[in-house]
Amino acid sequence: MIARIGDRQIFWGAILLAALLRALASLPFMVGWFDEIWQYLEPAWHLVAGPWVQTWDYRAGIRSWLIPELLALPMGAGHALSPETTLHLTFVRLSLAALSLVVVGAATVLGLKLSRLHGATAGFVAAIWFELIFFAPRALSEPIALAPMMGAMWLLVARRDAPGARQFALAGLLMGLSFVARIHYAPALLVLALFTAKRDWRGAWLPLVLGGLAALAIDAAANMAMGAVPFQWAVESVRVNIVENRAAAYGTSPVTGYLGMFGRYWHVALAPLVLLAWTGAKRYPVLFWMAVVHLLFHSLIGHKEYRFVLPSATLLVILAAIGSADLLRRVPRRRLALATAAAMAVWTGSSIALAAGHFAPNWTMEAGLAEALERAGRPPKTCGLALYRPRATVAGSYALYRRDTPIYRVETREEALRRAAAFDVVVTGPAYARELTPAYRLESCAPRGETDAPSCVLRRAGSCTPDPALQDLNAWLAATGN
Repeated sequence: MIARIGDRQIFWGAILLAALLRALASLPFMVGWFDEIWQYLEPAWHLVAGPWVQTWDYRAGIRSWLIPELLALPMGAGHALSPETTLHLTFVRLSLAALSLVVVGAATVLGLKLSRLHGATAGFVAAIWFELIFFAPRALSEPIALAPMMGAMWLLVARRDAPGARQFALAGLLMGLSFVARIHYAPALLVLALFTAKRDWRGAWLPLVLGGLAALAIDAAANMAMGAVPFQWAVESVRVNIVENRAAAYGTSPVTGYLGMFGRYWHVALAPLVLLAWTGAKRYPVLFWMAVVHLLFHSLIGHKEYRFVLPSATLLVILAAIGSADLLRRVPRRRLALATAAAMAVWTGSSIALAAGHFAPNWTMEAGLAEALERAGRPPKTCGLALYRPRATVAGSYALYRRDTPIYRVETREEALRRAAAFDVVVTGPAYARELTPAYRLESCAPRGETDAPSCVLRRAGSCTPDPALQDLNAWLAATGN
């Protein structure tokens, strides 16, 4: 059955399926990891509209401006078309979802290099796998850097003929962009270079390095446009996070921490996926070693988050898909169509089950906060926002709020009532929403979230008078080092 379908049909079928699923995942906006807002969407909003919540990493200069500048393009278009809505965030998410199709395309052509059965299986799995769908539309450095890494792999590994100098130069550019988006990807990128360039210094390494230098030049220009010293962000990132060990303040895990995370999220599918990936690794050992080196490198870093090893998860899943196609090739031809359909059903069921298992809270993480901030800024005449009894984490975002007004932190009921003239809208947790009535009318509470999670919106009528005695969010961030 698959043998009668052409390579192009298999490729575009996988791309269209992936595009549909990623577009659906892009529509409901959720905060997810805090870094998505405060590391990338907030500075992009600053470039589009002005006010922003400036967290410690931008004050310390450990972030490149390249990603925010690129995100500002779709964000600016969405804001120009509909300034009173969150279309600017939807445009960003759809743009990132489109970028993630490179991962699906690379997986498909890696499979097609072996056979149409391998191409259909790898493309289908990359299109429907839950982690790849979840991370695709997110403004995080990990999935953004993954796309050019997979693009380089497409050029250097998935081609049926040997790559030439032009392919190595373009791959070097993509690898350089992956590096500046996420410098932690350097070991995996080095593995890719070693496996493909080998000892060809003139025809491979030279164009590869020149392409990488072009990427560094792009990053340098992006930072100079913001008045920053080129590559200072990379130096400061190493100094602050490794020398000063600032990242450890957000929690540390043992060397085996990521094994526990894979066990938690992949659950009973962990052993089958690893065994299938080992089978697929015989076809593409470079993918396997990239996954292993990336995982080992991050295992040595104390602060661990699952998204940090997204490339390892992605490569292992692609290898597992190729391994499952290898097993299907052993099935008699008369039963191959049925066996292939059953394999696709198992992959789909596994993805759905794992997405609804221990991974499920990620789909709605901080959704209540995002909804509350968006609702707080809906009325054009909103003149001031108070975060009442906020948690210790950052809880405000101009990219969601959309109004050029102060955002205050208010810790007590007495202060909220005494300083009420400075703000007309309040965001707080359900446990505290009744404390400010009847001075403020409860407008809404998000249906999900913890009782202290900032998900309720209260509003009063009238105008605002700025109050210098109140501490705004940026002043609090600077004072506390957040």
